Amino acid sequence: MQTILRSSKVLINEEFIPADIVIEGEFIKRVDKYGINEVAIDLKDKKVTPGIVDLHSDALEKEIEPRPNATFPMLLAITELDKKLSMAGVTTMFHAIGFEENPKKKRSIDLAKQQIEEIYKANKNHLGVDNLIHARFELSATDAVEPIKEVISKKMVNLVSLMDHSPGQGQFKTLESFKSYYSKYYGLNDDEVDEIANKKINKDEEKIKELINYAKKYNLTLLSHDDDCIEKLDGLLNLGVQISEFPLSLEVAKYAVSKAIATGMGAPNIVRGGSQGGNIAAINLVKEGVCKYLCSDYHPTSMLQAVYKMKQDANLDLAKGFSMITSTPAKYANLEDRGEIKEGKRADIIVIDDSYIPKVILTIKDGESIYNAIKGFKL
Repeated sequence: MQTILRSSKVLINEEFIPADIVIEGEFIKRVDKYGINEVAIDLKDKKVTPGIVDLHSDALEKEIEPRPNATFPMLLAITELDKKLSMAGVTTMFHAIGFEENPKKKRSIDLAKQQIEEIYKANKNHLGVDNLIHARFELSATDAVEPIKEVISKKMVNLVSLMDHSPGQGQFKTLESFKSYYSKYYGLNDDEVDEIANKKINKDEEKIKELINYAKKYNLTLLSHDDDCIEKLDGLLNLGVQISEFPLSLEVAKYAVSKAIATGMGAPNIVRGGSQGGNIAAINLVKEGVCKYLCSDYHPTSMLQAVYKMKQDANLDLAKGFSMITSTPAKYANLEDRGEIKEGKRADIIVIDDSYIPKVILTIKDGESIYNAIKGFKL
């Protein structure tokens, strides 16, 4: 059975053009000249784009615990978030699961492994969008190496990022800033903070290399996190890192791009007009052409809004902005079957009404409607 969508604004090769999209089964069979087909669903001037591909989101944590100590069952949270993703136009989600012992954020190595297994099972059985895994490895968490290798070996992981929250670099420029943050935020005494600091400083380099080599064996894309200096980037480049998430300065972002390392920033940073953590405003990187893609970080609905915000604040062409949340992240994640409206690609498509505040009014995943806000509309 075929479905044909028609619009005067279909995103193809970073340009909105009139076209008919012929869908057959899970895939786009072909893209035809506008109006050539006798029967088609006419979306008029509504924008039609590929589904959003989100490489990094912690949104599941908020779905599990929307208020402190008010927790919901994991499987219920996964299922409910999946529905919200379809409404946001996200058709491919990478859940960023942190392998670290962090009671304040309700993170642990055992819980991370459990979440990955639950997401993987649910994704195979009943979820609407593709819920994939981005495993985040805190470099000091040596105990996490074997559990991460296990889930990688079961092909449950799609991306691996390296996090380094040790004092003296990255988020914590000095040992004093590290101690101040941990004592205030986590309510720890001096001895407890010293123990954590020593563990983070004295990392097991052999174990880190072991995990990196294991990820490479499975052809997984490696990412870094909160890069703060050129020297750190050089070291990461030698390890095989291909993406720098949330670089902390314009200088670092420019250097990363010059070395063919992709740079990703948070869409909420764009929408809110700045970083929640006081770091560089993502729009500054967009203006300089050194932000290559956006991720939702913790707020999936920001993805669509960020595209229009970049147009407003950086005069970035809308079509280019949409590529930063569709084709570009798909390419970086080695997902060659999606991210574009093109013959042979998956029929992951969203329809947008931007006559007022931009909103997704139809989400199609693998050729089927999974969210529909168009009154009287049927595929």
